[in-house]
Amino acid sequence: MPKRAATELFPERGEGDPETVLIGVVRTKADLDRAVKAGWYRIPGTVHFRRRPRYLALYPVKSCGRAGGKISWYFPVEQAVRRRRIDLLPGEPDHPRAGEWYWKLSLGERVKLSRPIQNRLRRRLAFAYTTLSRLRRAREIGELFGIPPLEEIARRALAAAGIAAREQLIVRDGKKWSYRIDFAVFCRKGKIALECDHSRWHGQPAQRKKDRLRDRRLRRRGWTVVHLPEDKILLEPLTVIGPLRKLIASLSGQVSGEE
Repeated sequence: MPKRAATELFPERGEGDPETVLIGVVRTKADLDRAVKAGWYRIPGTVHFRRRPRYLALYPVKSCGRAGGKISWYFPVEQAVRRRRIDLLPGEPDHPRAGEWYWKLSLGERVKLSRPIQNRLRRRLAFAYTTLSRLRRAREIGELFGIPPLEEIARRALAAAGIAAREQLIVRDGKKWSYRIDFAVFCRKGKIALECDHSRWHGQPAQRKKDRLRDRRLRRRGWTVVHLPEDKILLEPLTVIGPLRKLIASLSGQVSGEE
């Protein structure tokens, strides 16, 4: 690559949108410390950007410690240049990617969000764009990308109705398969799996096929599976409560505990 690439500025189209925020995933405590304390963050040079981000919001993974599993701050992006990894991290000359190119983002002063953005659904994140207004409003990761917070709405409706439900319960059948149930309700004579169905995702033919297989497997394990459609959760969340109460009553009421 030509020598000038080492100082090539981050590609941008005009001034860009002042609202543009890039979500960056941080996988190690060392990288998190560099962003917070040293004021820079690196992105693989193979990443192609649609537009220049004005801000960077960091999502540290769980292994990064107390800050992991949520977005707590964002930073203004002051400059971005291309550097080889060996120049960014000279203390790691033998790293297998030492000669590869990265974007080095120089960061301004850290800004703390009024409340952390949680990842209750354990969504997998990669580099993605959102807006500053969404970042400041969001309580759950999906809201950053315009995904309706169905599970949060359902959780509040269940809590308001006094229905105790365990969120994101993982059900396994040895090493054959495992599923994560959105909400699990345990009753004296059975157990109920409540699933929040996003129309965009669960309406796809391939996903519908997977859902049918999943439901059959859960029923064999003694679960009653109830699907809560997106339109009901968004527009009439309380309308799902009445039938659910009747189902719970038919199973002789709730009990505490789990599988």
